[in-house]
Amino acid sequence: MDKEKVLRWLGSDVDFHVTKVLKQHWYKQKYSYLNTPRPDFGLMLLVSGSIDFITEHGTISARTGNLVFLSKHSRYEAVFSDEVDDYLICFDADEEGGLPFAPMILSERTNLACFDKIRALSDENIYGTRTQLYNKGRFLLLLDSILESIEDESDAHSYIVKHACDLLQKNEKLTIEQIAKKCAISTSLLRRIFTEKLGVSPVKYRMDMKLRRAMYLIESTNMTVSEIAEYLSFFDAAYFCKLFRAHTGMTPTQYAKSKRI
Repeated sequence: MDKEKVLRWLGSDVDFHVTKVLKQHWYKQKYSYLNTPRPDFGLMLLVSGSIDFITEHGTISARTGNLVFLSKHSRYEAVFSDEVDDYLICFDADEEGGLPFAPMILSERTNLACFDKIRALSDENIYGTRTQLYNKGRFLLLLDSILESIEDESDAHSYIVKHACDLLQKNEKLTIEQIAKKCAISTSLLRRIFTEKLGVSPVKYRMDMKLRRAMYLIESTNMTVSEIAEYLSFFDAAYFCKLFRAHTGMTPTQYAKSKRI
């Protein structure tokens, strides 16, 4: 995955050097790297507001608390909400590692340790004169904190996905929005981390789970197709048969015959 490639690169022994550190305030503005690609790498922490990074392949939406990786040579237009505050650390490296040319959200919620290191690096450059060697040392410490924070976040995401799976299995009537609320995250974040961890959306996971249950019932009981469809809360038997065939390549009747042979 592109995110894993970026994290491995940031944690490698590449020779990084900071080019500038900015503390920025935007008000209904935008800037563009569509005609001229970005000249360096960047790590941006959104303190308030939101930014839409528009690329030829789609839009990446960043919100307050997000840590965004901006790749060198990337082309995009950044469109800001009414007011945005952010810290931006621009840096370069002796090896570019074949990284993706699109903005990427590295962390949904940057922890306090990372925030303090980013703020300190910004303030020290704005209000004082620092050497490149000093900035490099501070930057490497920041990267350590970021990698540790994202690892913790990944563990938290694993727990959330496990909890969501339990809810999907135990309560058919819960909507995805209700499950997200019970997991204390947004619906969009639940869908994203669920897909990242399991390779399917929550809706697809629930349907696959129901169809596997249907396969078990066909194999182990004498229930009719209509009874199974009703038992598993499908709209009707015809809809159940259509989904079952898409999932297994066979109708429920064909599947039952194949298991009796």
